[in-house]
Amino acid sequence: MTWNHLPTELHLAVARFLPPRDTRALSRTSRTSYNLLAPQIFSDVTISSRSALRSFAMHVPARYGAHIRRLSVCTKPGENPVAQEVDCTEDLTTILATCSRLRSLSLSLAASLDTSKTTPVFATLVTVERFEIGCWGQEETAPVSERVAVSLAASLSSLTHLTLSRITRSALHVDNCSPPGVPLVLNDHDVPSHPILGEELCIPSLLKLPTLKSLELKDVWIDCDENMCVQGKVAQLERVSISGSMYRDGQVENKACLAWLRACGPALRSFKTGIPFGGFQPSTCLGKDWMAAEHESIISPLPTLTNFHVDAERVALDDLLPMLNILSACEIKRITMVNAAMCAAQDTFTRECASDEFEDWQDAIEQFLTSNQWDSLKSVELNFGEGAQRVWSL
Repeated sequence: MTWNHLPTELHLAVARFLPPRDTRALSRTSRTSYNLLAPQIFSDVTISSRSALRSFAMHVPARYGAHIRRLSVCTKPGENPVAQEVDCTEDLTTILATCSRLRSLSLSLAASLDTSKTTPVFATLVTVERFEIGCWGQEETAPVSERVAVSLAASLSSLTHLTLSRITRSALHVDNCSPPGVPLVLNDHDVPSHPILGEELCIPSLLKLPTLKSLELKDVWIDCDENMCVQGKVAQLERVSISGSMYRDGQVENKACLAWLRACGPALRSFKTGIPFGGFQPSTCLGKDWMAAEHESIISPLPTLTNFHVDAERVALDDLLPMLNILSACEIKRITMVNAAMCAAQDTFTRECASDEFEDWQDAIEQFLTSNQWDSLKSVELNFGEGAQRVWSL
């Protein structure tokens, strides 16, 4: 029996085991094969440059958009100098308008978008659950405004997982005391008011999105959130990750991270931080106003956390114990501390450094476990790579 005589079910079963390159080669053997494999070929689409975005928008038939489940777009300049001058907003909206079954969208932008055109299209993407938006270029010269990112995220009615990467804060939402050297977007006042969030398109407003379950802030400056106050009902966030920014002011950023923790609401179960928030006297109202409505005050303690994750690459060992002391009332069950850079390192020198640092962290954790009584704590995990790992089961 030849390949062409096999039933369709077997064709699809074989294709599922093929790498993308071989799947595309097989689709070119006949029209029947192409029609059969097109949904698989277009289910996961990666567009790597602005010129590739334009080419896709111009040459790929709109009917294939219904097959796309995951779309990743980078708008970095291509080799064609003409394409570099073209605004990518129109091409991006042309493609997104065809993606009726899209579930995951990732945008790495070399320039901002015209939200008056993109927001209405985003509102039609009712199946998107995961959205990542970030800046491909330099924040100082080609920033992606928080007002743009928040407006787009708020337009996705089924959004559950959101990642913001190197998003630049807007001068409209930052007081005049921001330190010099921190890039701010000054010309985003024309971003239209949003149907859900109105004019308040700052990053903390994301806490109001009712469907959001997971939020990750990667290399986003949060110092201006030190006194953040989210009015009204907040989202049922279950997981939050904040890595910190190169523009940090240590003391202010620490307080801002703690403000984020108390603002996330009682549904929060997992919190990951690359920012320490110990070493200062916390406010007496810590965690009391996370859900303060306009006409009533609802008192609540810090969230009860199941998992607390420490980015040991960014958090110094001296900051570990003060931070854990602040969290003593959170009834944490599991603490993990991972240095991803050392875990990935292969050279001998870095591995030796990892081993030495691991010993210091291990001693500090044992001191903490000896001097603290956390009835809720079940395990502590420390991971600095091969040969530098330990788990304490309590």
